Amino acid sequence: MGSTRIKGAALKLTIGTTDYWADVTAVTLNNEEAAAGVTTFEDASLGGARQFYLEGTAIQSTATASFWNYLWDNTGDIVAYVYAPHGNATPSTSEPHFEGTIKVPSKPSIGGEAGATNEYTFDFRMDCQEEPTKVTA
Repeated sequence: MGSTRIKGAALKLTIGTTDYWADVTAVTLNNEEAAAGVTTFEDASLGGARQFYLEGTAIQSTATASFWNYLWDNTGDIVAYVYAPHGNATPSTSEPHFEGTIKVPSKPSIGGEAGATNEYTFDFRMDCQEEPTKVTA
């Protein structure tokens, strides 16, 4: 029968206390090798330290409640996040949430290419402050 697939029709992305799913067009929870001056034996035994981050694309909007405006006004803050790729309000074993804290990045870009119907977007990356917690209940 195969595994249930995640589809791009729903999302929950809470940053701080607000869900910004309506402002984002793409979001991925990703990780890479962490840049570190010193690797401990524990880091090495686990395959090396990892840096997790949320990255994506969102609409540009200077509206008071917009994601763009939140990032602009809160640059450098450490805030809680909840990422639910299924869009479900309550986590479950088959549709978990991922939670932790992130650092709000530098101020987002604004503007774009001329065009009567062009809608501007911006790319973002928010570094997680720890490995995300997979919440199933």
